[in-house]
Amino acid sequence: MQVHILGVGAIGTLLAGHIRSLMATREAIRAVRASPLTKMPMLPKVSIAPSLRRHLPRPEESGVTLLLRERLRAQSPNKPVYGSIVTVERDGAKMQTSGYTVEFASSATSAPARVIVSEPSGDAHVAKDYDSQAPIECIIVTTKADSTLSALRRFVHRITPATTIVLVQNGMGVLESILDNFWRDPSDRPNFILASVTHGCFLKHPLHTVHAAFGAMHFAILPNISSGSEAFERSILRQAESSASYNLDAIPQTPNTESLRKTVAVLLSMPLDVHWEPIRQFQLRALRKVIVNACINPTTALVDCRNGALFGQSTSMELFASLCEEASQVLQARARDARAHSQANETDIAMLSSLPMEDLLTQTDVDGMPLLDASLRPASMLREVERVIQSTAPNWSSMHQDVMARRASTEIDYINGYLSELGRNYGIPTPINDTLVSLVKLKTQRRSGELVSP
Repeated sequence: MQVHILGVGAIGTLLAGHIRSLMATREAIRAVRASPLTKMPMLPKVSIAPSLRRHLPRPEESGVTLLLRERLRAQSPNKPVYGSIVTVERDGAKMQTSGYTVEFASSATSAPARVIVSEPSGDAHVAKDYDSQAPIECIIVTTKADSTLSALRRFVHRITPATTIVLVQNGMGVLESILDNFWRDPSDRPNFILASVTHGCFLKHPLHTVHAAFGAMHFAILPNISSGSEAFERSILRQAESSASYNLDAIPQTPNTESLRKTVAVLLSMPLDVHWEPIRQFQLRALRKVIVNACINPTTALVDCRNGALFGQSTSMELFASLCEEASQVLQARARDARAHSQANETDIAMLSSLPMEDLLTQTDVDGMPLLDASLRPASMLREVERVIQSTAPNWSSMHQDVMARRASTEIDYINGYLSELGRNYGIPTPINDTLVSLVKLKTQRRSGELVSP
């Protein structure tokens, strides 16, 4: 299975390096077994549970393709084999991997991608037998939320119902946008895995990421009417938080789910504290994260400070309390609406291509009335915001980095904008989220040069 990485920034480089390291280790073990005289190269030790190993793609059929923009190559004229080596640095130690396939494509033209394949030694040559238009088996998307739709558009013609797409982004609403634009019919859509990463990384150079803070990775499989998702959802609900206990056999063995099973095995085999969890549990995690980000990201971007500068400040805490209150109100309205819609037409709900929010946000009281999950109530969320500020005190938020880097846009529409849009849909005012969206956009325009003083 060829794993494609779209969005090779700090997190994309981290994942690419570890996936390629996993594949290289298995290739080396296979070579030693085939010829005992073969010298085993120095590679990171990777412990893979037997329950995962048999589901991994075969070493001889495995690879990692980096999907890069042509302009990145133009910016590195002194690196003719750009992309042949990926570096992941942790506590001063560097893990360097090679053997990548690199596709250079221009977003401005429809010309075929320029392809380079590097050997395990790091040497590279132009591929003669690589089809850059072949169907994609697995694609991990780590682009910014506001860039995902345009970035993925170039590859839609290569994505089939047998493809697995892993979405790794901040914010909410990206999936809905993708489905609405490309796969409105649930029966035609590919497999989707939603992932959240809390590892702290930054790019030292292109394709050289510094793994500054060790976190975790959580993911869930989006329910799909053709993947038998109910079976494996029940399976993982019964399992402990240990990769050794995951039952990948619960994923049906069909042509359209083969890449899904292999992708799950690859993700769980990475030494990045990876956890597979039920979709409801993941969605609650994602909603908590979007509310935390709605507090910290725009505030640090506007005030120009590190996360820790907000801790203990009465002004920022009052602002965050109001943001949490707005978020709780709109999510409760969404949950009640989804529950009512589910009771009215359960057959249609089962066919929806969007997430079943009635299963994700609500619990039921003794009278059968839906209640917002306790973790999404204002007081709980404010405590979570304070906890994250403390634990990430030295960090610059991603939105602050985007504004300082003069990016033309930020992820504000998928964070505070997502909550504002829900408020408009249900007639609930969200004045503070609305204001932050406008202020961040104004600052972004000012920094990027789009807003010019007369």
